[in-house]
Amino acid sequence: MKLPHLMESTRIQPMDEIFGRLIGNGFSELAGLTVDASIPVPEYIVNEMIESALRGNKNITACRMSIGRNNLVTVQLKTPLWFAPIHLKLELERSVDFTGTPKVKARLENLVLLGKLGSFFKALPKGISLMGDRIVVDLDPFLPTQEYKKLLVLVKSVEVRTEAGRMIFNVKIKVEE
Repeated sequence: MKLPHLMESTRIQPMDEIFGRLIGNGFSELAGLTVDASIPVPEYIVNEMIESALRGNKNITACRMSIGRNNLVTVQLKTPLWFAPIHLKLELERSVDFTGTPKVKARLENLVLLGKLGSFFKALPKGISLMGDRIVVDLDPFLPTQEYKKLLVLVKSVEVRTEAGRMIFNVKIKVEE
């Protein structure tokens, strides 16, 4: 069977070119697109992402997160700035803050004074700050490329919840018309 004349004269683009074009123009060709997604992320993937983000950081030599229920997590930190491993207990806020750059916030349930000392001595990695008893993680410094940042603009809201051993992100994405 012969292809229609139109198909014979049209250059067929590889998929990576098509996706590159869509990302490059902010998905404007898909105006009106809406996506509601629930993304379960196992604890080991969260820890791989943390390890990748902290690679090369001289103030934190190890970081391991354990995810519990009801948005409760524990973090084990090792730093050359302190004589023993640091065991933090956090309660994650359910909504990601999208004012300015996206930020994940958590209430520090223990060691608030130690956190303030770490903040004062600039021991916290770029993008992580302490405000009162709240740890604020600005996601922008952890996004390695402009393509990721362009995609993040499409995200309108993220709700975070946890179950034992995994985080669940309920994400709303919209391409404006």
